[in-house]
Amino acid sequence: MMKKTKVIVLAENALTTPGKLVRYINTLNQPVIVKETCFGAYIEGEEELVDKLAQEIRNYERNRIFCKDRGYAIWDKRRCRAFRGGGPREGFHQLEAEQAVLDKIGLALDKIDKEGIKPMEEVLAKENELIKRETKIPVEEFKNIIEKVLGSKNEA
Repeated sequence: MMKKTKVIVLAENALTTPGKLVRYINTLNQPVIVKETCFGAYIEGEEELVDKLAQEIRNYERNRIFCKDRGYAIWDKRRCRAFRGGGPREGFHQLEAEQAVLDKIGLALDKIDKEGIKPMEEVLAKENELIKRETKIPVEEFKNIIEKVLGSKNEA
């Protein structure tokens, strides 16, 4: 069977810490390798088990824990900072940028959990209404509004 590594990333508004996350994963008592990171953890093991475990981990703090596949094993010498002499690994800055928006994604998912998915027509209608509100009015119309509100005493 194939090995797989997943990146487990905590949203910035997660109540779970990387240390707490790793302790939780270890309590699941599964034959996987777990490594704590500054953004969450890595898990590595048999492909099916890792996928199943990732879903269970995500449910530990729903909509605050996110997972994605990693292309390299945990201790891969080409990626591991311990073997490369420190510094950020390739892809770290991308992961950091992704993590920065996870709190907003989590809040949106919370809203979907609470209200369900709205029909696209409803979403587009609301969007068009907001766009219409933000549309600039013609200068002449603006002058008429000013005149109506202030009267003609403000002649320039």
